Amino acid sequence: MDCKKPNLYNSYFNYGNIDYYNKINAALGIINNEVPVNTEYGYLELYVTKNLGKDIATDAVVTIYARQGDEFHIPVEKVVIVKNPTIIELPIAHKLGNLIKGPEYYFTTYNLTIESEGYYKVTTLNIRLFPEIKASFFYNLNKIVQGVPIDEKVTNIPPHPRDEIINNNISLMNHKK
Repeated sequence: MDCKKPNLYNSYFNYGNIDYYNKINAALGIINNEVPVNTEYGYLELYVTKNLGKDIATDAVVTIYARQGDEFHIPVEKVVIVKNPTIIELPIAHKLGNLIKGPEYYFTTYNLTIESEGYYKVTTLNIRLFPEIKASFFYNLNKIVQGVPIDEKVTNIPPHPRDEIINNNISLMNHKK
């Protein structure tokens, strides 16, 4: 039996009925208000220095985490800085991270830490990437001062008000209370 998909554009305009259009779309597994999961990649462009920008932090380790819920962070990429800029390619929607519904597509936010021996740790939370766009971040690592409490630098990028978390993807975690 030869099965063809109907031409939705012609079907909609031939019948002039939105109910008919929605019925055809539902039969094909398409929901009118569904936002697709983005399968494209975005890029982090990192400039990491120390000594107030005089030196490249060539021994710094950058770890990228996909967020799972509010408390769990799964490492998905680890890079040692060897030059500036360092470019890291990441999927817009990561299979291990929270799925967030934006106005155009689903995506995942990432967290980033930069660590280097003898320097305070730097953390950036809620990094959102966009398809085929480089997001640039400039970091300077501050030397640890003996006798001074740990001064970890944390930057939290607030979410867009329209973003809606779809899943907290913690089903992969086997944690017990």
